[in-house]
Amino acid sequence: MLTLALLAGGASAQTNLTAQANVTTAPAPSQTSTAPASKVYPSGYTFRQMLDALGALKGVELRGVGFDERGYLNLTVADDATRQQAIDKVAAAGLPTGVLAFGGVPLSGAAQGSATGTVTETPAGQAPVTPGPSSLPSDGQPLSQPHRAELRGPSSVRAGEANTWSFTLTNLGSSAIRLEHGACDVRFEVVSAAGEIVRPEPKNTICTMQLVYTNVTPGETQEVQNIGWEGKDAAGQLVPAGEYTLRAVFRGAGQRSEVAELKVTVQ
Repeated sequence: MLTLALLAGGASAQTNLTAQANVTTAPAPSQTSTAPASKVYPSGYTFRQMLDALGALKGVELRGVGFDERGYLNLTVADDATRQQAIDKVAAAGLPTGVLAFGGVPLSGAAQGSATGTVTETPAGQAPVTPGPSSLPSDGQPLSQPHRAELRGPSSVRAGEANTWSFTLTNLGSSAIRLEHGACDVRFEVVSAAGEIVRPEPKNTICTMQLVYTNVTPGETQEVQNIGWEGKDAAGQLVPAGEYTLRAVFRGAGQRSEVAELKVTVQ
């Protein structure tokens, strides 16, 4: 038997989940946790969303499942096919797939090749990088409609060259997502492979006074805004060659989307 800990708001609110290895139904969570269903975690998701995502995984072969203190439903699966099955099950239930994590790595959107955010797992025997504090805004209410946020653009760049990525929202719900926002309400940061924020979200930036309307109907994917990065750090110096993660979030008019991530290799 495999015993997994449910972390809900700190060590004082632990509940055990018991799941049999290679089960084909998601284990039923205990309801003795003191965390309210409406509690919003650092990920932007609520405890209720994690529970609902777990319930949608019936029929998926899971080797391990647990909730972590960041606010993700953390899954252990045998292969990429099972991972994709889990993503599809949650999306089909009209739930945000961003609530899922695999091997401790949060999902930033269904894998669609090298030009979109993909899911990775920590190699066996290698300790996962512990995410540091994010510079992205965490205020505002999460979008009420189920959605998926993605970054689309080059996956390999040269330091010093200007590149652009598109931040998109996919409506996974049954009603339209209507956004009324400014011209620079998609914020982003760049994180090194070691977990260091090398390019934080700038503060007190001047943005053009422009009002943008974005309407995303059910099942549709719309670009919200483009972001640009030249492979430089906060001091304007070129970053060393290596793998980096772009993280972006929409924050406008009191609303906040899930965070999109995309791994980018700097040459």
